[in-house]
Amino acid sequence: MNAKKRKSSEEELDAINNLPEDVLCHILSFLSTKDAALTSVLSKRWRDLFTLIPSLDFDDSTFMPCVSPEECPRTTFREFVNRVLALQSNSPITKFSLICHNGVDQDLAETWILKALRRGATDLTLVVLFPSRIYSLPSSIFFYSHNLIKLKLGCGRLGIIHHSLFWGDIIFTNLRTLHLDSIDLGQRDRSFARLLSKCPMLEELIVNCIKWHRWSSASVCSLTLKRLTIDGEHYLPPMDSHIFKFHSDFGTASPSNVSFDTPNLLYLNYSDFVAENYPLVKLDSLVEARLDVGSNTSQMHARDSEEYEVRWDATNLIMGIQNVQTLHLTSDTIEVIEDFCKTVPVFHNLNHLSIESDDERGWQALPLLLINCPNLQTLIFHGLHHRVTDGCGDACDCISPPSPPSSSCLSSCPVKILKILDFGATCGEMSLVEHFLKKLPRLEQVIIVLHCDSFIEEDCGPSEVSEALEMAPRASPNCKLKVVNH
Repeated sequence: MNAKKRKSSEEELDAINNLPEDVLCHILSFLSTKDAALTSVLSKRWRDLFTLIPSLDFDDSTFMPCVSPEECPRTTFREFVNRVLALQSNSPITKFSLICHNGVDQDLAETWILKALRRGATDLTLVVLFPSRIYSLPSSIFFYSHNLIKLKLGCGRLGIIHHSLFWGDIIFTNLRTLHLDSIDLGQRDRSFARLLSKCPMLEELIVNCIKWHRWSSASVCSLTLKRLTIDGEHYLPPMDSHIFKFHSDFGTASPSNVSFDTPNLLYLNYSDFVAENYPLVKLDSLVEARLDVGSNTSQMHARDSEEYEVRWDATNLIMGIQNVQTLHLTSDTIEVIEDFCKTVPVFHNLNHLSIESDDERGWQALPLLLINCPNLQTLIFHGLHHRVTDGCGDACDCISPPSPPSSSCLSSCPVKILKILDFGATCGEMSLVEHFLKKLPRLEQVIIVLHCDSFIEEDCGPSEVSEALEMAPRASPNCKLKVVNH
């Protein structure tokens, strides 16, 4: 039996070894460069095979599994990168990724990038995790900008990549995807316009942890852009954290006015503090949107005080996304709609709505949202906990209204699929699900995904939850219930 197993293993290995070289290289391209290099010990044929891979991925964290980045000697990583590039000689490179922590010499990193660009790299990733340091972008990017199709630059939340790259004469002629993380675009309001003007073919823009410098306005204007992510990092770190010490101003001073003039945009992911105004929101082609727009301390104080006039208005932002088919809203955004929107549009095309819940945020805007979604098919709740108020109507059963509402957001809701994630099976959550079952008339399926700890802590598994809910009255006789573990 053992002999048969050994023979079978040898035959499988021979089958792999007999694959064409280009197929083997394609398989190795799914591994990190370090892991791909380890295959060189398998056989003579595999010895130099990894050097033919056109995709290189170098991350010095893989060379320091037991110590912190600051304490790790870099000699091994430097030697490894130099050796791989030397063994490859002049083999073409299509993708080059370099992630460095503190200790890698900037000139050496630029040398590696230059070699990759000279050999035809069109997909470049450079992430430098240097604490509290301003990093100047390699000048080599200037000379090969016309070749790049995908570019990612970042330094996590630890440093700042200087914005000078975007103020020269450089043009990224063929760039389709640009990902910027912790980038300092400068103190001029027109920085976004300047950046996009240098990328005439750009289709996807991702901007994380942007430093706004208290711009008076920010405008994203592009006819080619199809996917846009702006993450202003409006969830501030704790006051005593090292991140806060270095970047207390990141995300805290969002522009007063924000505009989106992107008529061909298909996907929008926008996360920041709500702006004072959204003068222009042109999103005619938008199919999917995720909004995580919150209030900062000043905005919440103004909202709750009779002495201050609320000057923030998110109406145009919400009106501008009315053509979406899929919409994801956080609990913060639900409150912003209630507090800073004069009206809510009718979402005629919306068939998929996802709501993230938080026990410190209310659902006051939810009834109007549901009423204004006449073609909604799927409703997803990420948790059911929310702040109890008397403004939720019949969207929940937390507070019974003194008299039945004139219009019921649930009884008129066309939802067919209700999905509840992170379900804790508490008494309040069970009651709310029963409320949904009783009110939603067109439900065909309810899917409940238990929180990973609920059935351990409460001794309440899928069968127990399902059994408890099966007897609940239902407005839809065709509704099927399914309860699963996380």
